[in-house]
Amino acid sequence: MLPDSDGHTALDEDDRLGLRPTYIATRGDLFEAEQRNIVKARLRRPPSAQELLDDWYLRRLHRAMFGDVWEWAGQYRQRETNIGVDPGQIAADVRKLVGDVRAWIEYGTYPPDEIAVRFHHGLVAIHPFRNGNGRHSRIAADYLIVALDGARFGWGGQLTTGTDELRATYLQALRQADDGDFDVLIAFARS
Repeated sequence: MLPDSDGHTALDEDDRLGLRPTYIATRGDLFEAEQRNIVKARLRRPPSAQELLDDWYLRRLHRAMFGDVWEWAGQYRQRETNIGVDPGQIAADVRKLVGDVRAWIEYGTYPPDEIAVRFHHGLVAIHPFRNGNGRHSRIAADYLIVALDGARFGWGGQLTTGTDELRATYLQALRQADDGDFDVLIAFARS
């Protein structure tokens, strides 16, 4: 979800760290290159829930999604960010999350849609990678819901709003989930 107004913004030196393609000059170029890589990654065989709910698999998925664009794809971030856990906690928190999700599935703690959306939210909250966390966690949630015999999510694809408004709706739904109310995020995922 690239903001409508951001496609022509030039990348600064920090934005270019670890960037593989040399032709990329703007955020729009970057978004297009990442999208091509993501489409290629989505063509892979969807994993079973057992395969997906693994720290190592989630890193490989990120590398498959962004490895043609970023040198650091698939590697947990080493720096503090304004969102997410301390970098030293990432691996442990991801392992805890996948363990929790496995238990939710085994014991039927939540309906399948809620399990997948809680998984998505947990990954976003941990924010394990330097970039691409939202897209990575949405694809991971899609893989999980399909493994649980559900249909892939739309993630706002059926809404008729602009990109900026769609992103704002998504971020608001994430904030409500931060407060324990997952209904809006589930509805957004299904839209």
